[in-house]
Amino acid sequence: MAEQFTAAQEALRKFAKTSEQRAEKLRAIRSSLASHSVHREAFGKLPESDEIAKDYEDRQEHVLEALESLATLEEKIGEAVTDTAQSYQSSDDETVSALRNVHSGGGSR
Repeated sequence: MAEQFTAAQEALRKFAKTSEQRAEKLRAIRSSLASHSVHREAFGKLPESDEIAKDYEDRQEHVLEALESLATLEEKIGEAVTDTAQSYQSSDDETVSALRNVHSGGGSR
């Protein structure tokens, strides 16, 4: 019956680590994209070219911001899952301690 109420703490910790890894990958992608730029001249010399170049720059900035936001979110997910695993561990430790106290006669009656 107790198995129904167990938390796979190691699985939670592994998942948290993968969140941290995803954050690192997202930041690496962001860094790579940010290091490349397209010159305005690449969009041609037509009257619409400046508009297209501006639109491209705006979209690139939005993508870079989104990647940073996603990386931050992945970090927060990892932290929350780690905190959850720690909370389960603390709860388990307190329960074991209380049961040992009762078993050794230290519990109140």
